[in-house]
Order: sequence, then C-alpha cells, then structure tokens
Amino acid sequence: MSRNEEYKNLLAELESVPAELECTVEKAVKRKTALQKKRRAWGISCGSIAACFTAFVLLVNLSVPFARACGSIPVLRELAKAVAWSPSLSAAVENQYVQPIGQSQTVNGITATIEYVIVDQKQLNIFFTLNAPGYDNLNAEMPRYEPEQVCSTIGSSWDQPPGTLLHYTLDYGDHNVPDSFTMTFGVTTYVEPDWSEGPTEAPVRSYEDEMLEPVEAEEPDYLAEFTFALAFDPQFTAKGELIPVNRTFDMDGQSLTVTEVEVYPTHVRVNVADDPSNTAWLKSLAFYLENEDGERFEPISNGVSATGDEDSPAYVSFRLESPYFAHSEHLILHITGAEWLDKDMETVRVDLAHRTAERLPEGVAFQSAEKRDGGWLLTFRVQQREENHSYQVWYATFYDEAGNPYEANRRGTTTDGSGYFEEMLPLPGYQEDVVWLQPTYSRTTAETIPITIPIK
Repeated sequence: MSRNEEYKNLLAELESVPAELECTVEKAVKRKTALQKKRRAWGISCGSIAACFTAFVLLVNLSVPFARACGSIPVLRELAKAVAWSPSLSAAVENQYVQPIGQSQTVNGITATIEYVIVDQKQLNIFFTLNAPGYDNLNAEMPRYEPEQVCSTIGSSWDQPPGTLLHYTLDYGDHNVPDSFTMTFGVTTYVEPDWSEGPTEAPVRSYEDEMLEPVEAEEPDYLAEFTFALAFDPQFTAKGELIPVNRTFDMDGQSLTVTEVEVYPTHVRVNVADDPSNTAWLKSLAFYLENEDGERFEPISNGVSATGDEDSPAYVSFRLESPYFAHSEHLILHITGAEWLDKDMETVRVDLAHRTAERLPEGVAFQSAEKRDGGWLLTFRVQQREENHSYQVWYATFYDEAGNPYEANRRGTTTDGSGYFEEMLPLPGYQEDVVWLQPTYSRTTAETIPITIPIK
C-alpha cells in the first residue's frame, strides 16, 4: 500500500467514529456543512468524508474530551497536533493539502520516520517522529542540506517524549522550494544532571558572572544521525498567487508602498518598499487581512513573521495567516500601527562610567551599569506592550569608540507584573567606558483609524 493510499484510508476511517463521539461529530458536521457553501471541496463532496474530517479537526482544536477519545483512531492524533500549529496549517490539513512521505530508518535502536510534508512554492513543513525504548526525550538537532538550501530553518520542539510529532519549517525568501534535496540531522537526548552527590569542585559563580562568560559552541553528542532524500509533488510546490498592489500610504511622516501580496497555502507575504527620503526604517507592521465575509487573517505568531532588506535595517516582507482555502473574492489590508528605527539612531552612544545615554528607544530607561572582571553588565527598564510579554531592545553586536565590533551572546529578562520588564545586556570582555549599542527600534506608531488598502 502506498503512503498516499494509506492517508486516504485513514480519512475514510472517520466515517465510523467511536460510539461516544457519534452525536458530537454529527452536530459538528451539520454546522460545518452550512458554512461550506462558498468553498470548493478537494475531490470529495463536503457532505461526506471531507466534512467529517473538517468536523474532526474543529473538535480536536476545541474539545479536550474529543481529543482524548481520538486514541482509538490511529495516526489522527498526530494530524490533530499538526493542525494545532497555526490556522494556515489547520486549513491545509482540513483541505487534505498534505503530501504523505512515510520514509523510515533505524540507527542505533532509534527509528526516525518522515511522516508527511505540507509544502507550497515558498515554505516547507516537514513532520517526523523519533522513537526508541529507554529514553524519556529525543531531540532533533538543526538539519543540514545537500545541496545547501537558501532558506530560514525553524527547528523542532525540544525535550519531547519519543513518538511526538516534531517538525521543521523551511522558509524560502526570494527562492522557490526545490523539487528535491537531501536532509541530514542528528538525534540527542537531554539527561538531567545528578545533584545527589553534592556540589562539584568548581566554584559557585553568580548569575551576573555567568552572563559575562564567553559562549563556547559545543558539538552535540549524537545518539544517531539520519539522512533522508526528500522529493516534493509538483501539485503542491506550484501553489501560490502573486497579486500586484502598488498602493502608497503615509504614516507618521513616512511614505511606504505595498508593492505586492503573495498568497500561499501556508502563509501570506505582504511586500513593502519605502521612500528613499524617509527618515526612519520600517521595523514591523501591525496589520491584518479581511475578506468579504468579515473573516480576519492575523500576522504569523509562531514562525517567520518578517524578513529584512540585505542593504538596510528595514524589514520589507511581512507574514500573515493564509486565506488560501477560504477562496475569498475580495481581500482588504488593514494597517493599525508600525515600529520604526530612526535613521539617525542606528547606533546609540552610552557612557558607561557616568551611566548615561545620549538617546534611548521609546519606553526604555537606563537603569544600571556594573563593571566586572568579565566585562560590563547593563540593565534597562522597558515598558511592556502586552501583559507579561518582553521583547528584544538591543541587537547582539556592539562597538567601541573606534568602531570595532563585539558580540553579546546572552540576554536576560525579568518581569514583575508592574507593566515593565528588565532587560539585562552583558558586554563580555569589554573594558572601555563608552560603548555604541544597536537598538532594534526607536519608536512606535498606532493608527486610531486603520489605513485600508484593497488587495483584490
């Protein structure tokens, strides 16, 4: 039996659900069928398997008792976890936009299985499992590719029990997902240190001193290494739509142009160009898409949310959840705010000896600077934008007065429920009294009335 046939058979099993779920599924199917008038089914009528599968997906996401009862349906627990990653991937699985792979290898008693992929022109999500007796967790290290892939890779979840459905996300910028490549990754496990024999001979170091220690890259101790040759079905990798927009708008004294919108099954890209006369670089956008039914598609919250310009600090492509499977006839972009980096604030001079800074980003206060044997330790008090949420204020690279670069490889934050958080920035090995820091932003803008731009 091929992997595609196995996948179809698994969907067919949904026609006979466990007895304790029968009434719940029937009600959900009726509700979902009423909403399917504008949607096209992928080869199966909405009233049969596709609608039943859709009902299952909704119930898994919304009903804990239903999700627990799904243990009697093989493999669908994995699908339920897959669709929980994002609304876009949920819609992809709901519409059977999945390519089964089914490649499995066993090395040193550990079995790795590439279960399936969700792929389009610009993004690849690889779902896989690791299984072995005797381990309470198995971790997949970051992969390498042959040939090398020009993409951003988001690693799999860490410290998960064997059998957990893990996944890599490969996000391609200006390039398309290729027809095939070879992926190699190592497998490790985390073992909790045994403190029963008391402290080691090494002296106890303070948290502050540890922050200033250099970060040394360690080669992971692989339990096994796997190499898979992956090929992707052209019916998936060809999916995508490029919509020219070329609409210019002004915000906070800056002029920006939405040049085009790319709609893919896994995500949407809104591409923006700035005017050379602008006094600030665009660092982020607060926005959403809305279709004619009032359905909203929000920014990506778990994955690549934006990509930048190689020639400037600006971000030029922003990501949203996808309306691909909603089959919307009209889409409107609503822009509600932005984050900027003023061009005269790409670096900020900080006098460490006198604990002063010439300029600081909006909502940031210079709290302390402490010189230690290992370097300087700086603390900033930062206003939160969301409750119990911190964000990065400074980039890792900093400079001395002569322009020589250094790297801060650690960063610490603490929150106390006051509406602020503290960011601790260590400057390891740095002994000068003046430093130039790179802020990630300088100020923000909020639009009381959203800027609206018709997309189609």
